[in-house]
Amino acid sequence: MARNLNSPKITVRLSGTLKNTLDDGSSTSISHPALNYAPSLSNGINDNQANRAWQSVSRSLGSGASETLDLFDMDGIDIGAGVGLDGLGQSVSPFEEIVAIAIVNNNAVTDAGQLEIEPGAGVGWTPIGIHTVALGGAFRGQGMMIKTQIAKAAFDVNDGVSHTIKFTANGGTVDYSLYLMARHDDDESSSSSSSSSSSSSFSVSSSSSSSSSSGSSSPSSSSWSSQSSSGSSSSSSSSSVTSSSSSSSVTSSSSSSSTSSSSSSSVTSSSSSSSVTSSSSSSSSSSSSVTSSSSSSPSSSTWSTASV
Repeated sequence: MARNLNSPKITVRLSGTLKNTLDDGSSTSISHPALNYAPSLSNGINDNQANRAWQSVSRSLGSGASETLDLFDMDGIDIGAGVGLDGLGQSVSPFEEIVAIAIVNNNAVTDAGQLEIEPGAGVGWTPIGIHTVALGGAFRGQGMMIKTQIAKAAFDVNDGVSHTIKFTANGGTVDYSLYLMARHDDDESSSSSSSSSSSSSFSVSSSSSSSSSSGSSSPSSSSWSSQSSSGSSSSSSSSSVTSSSSSSSVTSSSSSSSTSSSSSSSVTSSSSSSSVTSSSSSSSSSSSSVTSSSSSSPSSSTWSTASV
């Protein structure tokens, strides 16, 4: 089944009141800084969207120890649901874009251990930058780093080229946490994820109990079913069946195309009879309509409509 990220949210706030008191006791003030960064996000792989998430809380590094994490598939990392899996036991692979990354040194402010963050050796993820003690950019206790890129072209993760981050504890042990919002695809047109949505509708109206279908018979009962599946950029499909006056009918219509837009089918039958017609096409839209009358067979049939 399709995965999604419900109600993704990024909120960063900086606030304070800058005040100046004059010699006469009067004062003036202004809100500085006044940052309230809270972009509107939704599920998907386009601008202002994310559809994957992962976190690992309280990872321990001994003084001088390092570990390297693979952002593309978290190879070898188990956060409790299995190696390379997210918190629901689903495969991390692939994370092809990072929308937001936050890293926190959970140590106390007074602890000696500093967290160094840099691209891994050879296939390091360069968007993270280099934050080491030597360069003055390591994170002491309660230090935090956050980077966001909510545009369609977010921070790219390129498997085998640029996808690993190295973490090192310098000067003492470090307890740190990593949080990610990501997209599983960096090309919307090639995605088959839930970000490309579809809709289908189906309605049935029937009266009386007897029916027939050309070339087939079954016990005296009738049933209808509809099924819809959509590809990467399909928009909608609909089908309807109406039977009345001791009769029923079936239409099956399908359309297939990488850029198909709609398909529809409708059937009307009457006078103690039914017929079955199916049609298919490989174009942007297709439709079929059948009206049947005056053909009898044993009083039973099963009908289905499907749109793909």
